[in-house]
Amino acid sequence: MIRLYCLTFFFSIIFLFHLNSQTLIISEVLAANTNLNYDGFGEQDDWIEFYNIAEDTIQMSGMFLTNDSLNPTKHQIGFKSENWTKINPKSYALYWLDNDPEQGQRHISFTIKKKGGYLSLYDRDTNLVDHMTFGEQTDNISFGKINPESNDLGFFKVPTPNKKNKNGQKVNMKPNKVKLSLSSGFYQGPQTIELSANQNPPIYYSLDGSEPTKISSLYTKPIKINSNTVIRARVISDGYRPNLITNASYFINEKSELSVVSLIVSPNDLWDKRKGIYSNFENREIEAAAHVEYFDAKNKGVLKLAISKSAATRIAGKTSRRQPKKSFSFFATNEDGQGERFNYPVFEDKEIEDFSGLWVRADATSGRNVSDLWVGERFKNELLYEVNRQMNGQVDMQAYEPVSVFLNGQYWGLYNLMERKGKDFIFNNHGEAEVDILTSSDAKAVSGNISEYDQMISYIAQNDITQDSIYKEILNQIHVDSYIDYWVNETYCGARDISVNIRYWKSKSPDAKWRWISYDQDSWYTAQEESLKYYLDKGKVYLFERLMKNQTFRDDWINRMCDYLNKGFKAQNVISLVDKITGRIAIEIDRDRRRWQDSMLYIKKGERISWIKDYAVKRPEFIRKHIIDYFKLEHGVSDIQVIQNVSMGHVKINSIDIRKSFWTGKYIENIPIYIEAIPNKGYAFDKWKSKGLPQKRVITVKTKKNKKFIPIFKKIE
Repeated sequence: MIRLYCLTFFFSIIFLFHLNSQTLIISEVLAANTNLNYDGFGEQDDWIEFYNIAEDTIQMSGMFLTNDSLNPTKHQIGFKSENWTKINPKSYALYWLDNDPEQGQRHISFTIKKKGGYLSLYDRDTNLVDHMTFGEQTDNISFGKINPESNDLGFFKVPTPNKKNKNGQKVNMKPNKVKLSLSSGFYQGPQTIELSANQNPPIYYSLDGSEPTKISSLYTKPIKINSNTVIRARVISDGYRPNLITNASYFINEKSELSVVSLIVSPNDLWDKRKGIYSNFENREIEAAAHVEYFDAKNKGVLKLAISKSAATRIAGKTSRRQPKKSFSFFATNEDGQGERFNYPVFEDKEIEDFSGLWVRADATSGRNVSDLWVGERFKNELLYEVNRQMNGQVDMQAYEPVSVFLNGQYWGLYNLMERKGKDFIFNNHGEAEVDILTSSDAKAVSGNISEYDQMISYIAQNDITQDSIYKEILNQIHVDSYIDYWVNETYCGARDISVNIRYWKSKSPDAKWRWISYDQDSWYTAQEESLKYYLDKGKVYLFERLMKNQTFRDDWINRMCDYLNKGFKAQNVISLVDKITGRIAIEIDRDRRRWQDSMLYIKKGERISWIKDYAVKRPEFIRKHIIDYFKLEHGVSDIQVIQNVSMGHVKINSIDIRKSFWTGKYIENIPIYIEAIPNKGYAFDKWKSKGLPQKRVITVKTKKNKKFIPIFKKIE
């Protein structure tokens, strides 16, 4: 709030400073162009009009236009044809807000909303030139300056694109937001809420999630509620700017051990046959205006309102969107004047304090095959995320938090609140803003282009990957640990939807490397799934198949898989994580089942929990055997023991820091493993007590059956 106040004050000071010397102004805005005028492509796009007050021509190329107060450089007006971007003295220029800059210099890379928003223009040095906040617009009625020499603003029933504004109806632009006597939260027993605003104007409100209009309830007395309720309220009065909507979620006698997400969406935007996102769930682009509130329960289970933000929401997921219980993605918008970010560190596991968007993932699947029948007990993504945290996994994964979701005050079920896996995810986790993001095993661009990836694949196809010099060149282009960890996880799961559930990215900065994102890991097959045969024999994964022909890569992949099987995917560890994950949500699972039992087919309670525990016991041994059989290795599995005095130091095998006095693991014989003796402070490595080992602190050895590693440390005198 302090940040927003300071920013607003900053803008105000600059704006006042420029009043006398200002030569370029935002003259008029139309955010609801239905049949007024058309661009050069015959489209009825919204627009912004600029006016040059000066006696000289102004060149707009290089200036910045934005609809986000926290992102002043959102769109830069291009230099391609400066004849199109100049404004002659005492003349106007119209720019189309259509998110289609490929149509020309005067087409901007974002759109604006009919319900209102913010626009500002900056010069090439990002000094503010002019800005305008506008309220909700009626179709074909514009908003702008009554005359160029004043700050008086008003509506124009007859818009005047590229002409002088005429007959404007002046409005008071000072915000007059409704205040509530009770903040959003959880309460015991019936509550009474009073609404108020400055100068006692008419206040209209709704209790069903709809946006208040003049046909909504007029506030005349305190509102009494005795059950979960959402209130939306605003001032609507002639001569005043249509004010921002005040939103609040009230939970009465409601308890939740999990954090809570409250989605407030107009019922018409949910259920309307033409534009409702729930009714038109197959349309992946349709979205609805929303308000999102997040109540954080991570502080000793006390639910605290941490996010209350305007947003746009869509139905998320692929085939699962056909289920009655659907996933939602939501994106922060600036309609509340607070920028386009959710400003709160939602996930304890990551030091990320703001997000452009988040999503709540439903416990619902498509039901395509037996492995998909997990409704009511789907937690495999979460299990893999926890395992990879333990293993310091180098493949990117989305953080998650189980939450209870309420839609317009109605309980909607158990969900997982998660990061979104787009450009914002990459920036938040790696600090890279300019990236190429690809998907599919045959490389399709999500963002950016595929040219550099195609060049790498062509290089691999034209050269002998078995040669270390060629492999080293590939290592300059891919983050090999990320790629290895990606396929370790896929192989453990026995996943087969590998052609679609894959995403990889690379920064556009010099010397950047391709990295992989692991997600949507729900389709596990049997514990006896021959994954390597499926991936490598049928040409399904060209890069993986080619790299496996290089001995160094193959050894590294096998060792990393063995590390996972000895720690993260060790049966006892997986079973413990399953109990932790399912125990945390046990109460909410029962409520979720009751909520959806009449419209969704749930798995028998406990059935899939038992299935995955059985999988955890059987899968490691099978994978080791599968590796030996598939690569036709002459040797078997080596049983490794580490015996050490952890008060003096410890051993690290490959990527595993071993902190126990006695440890056992299994590796593939004759595959070199890396072993390091790490002394504690005040101690030094002395020798290996084990027979036949080089007497060095760091060694690489090919193991044989029943090998022991016993480091001896000595105190530094």
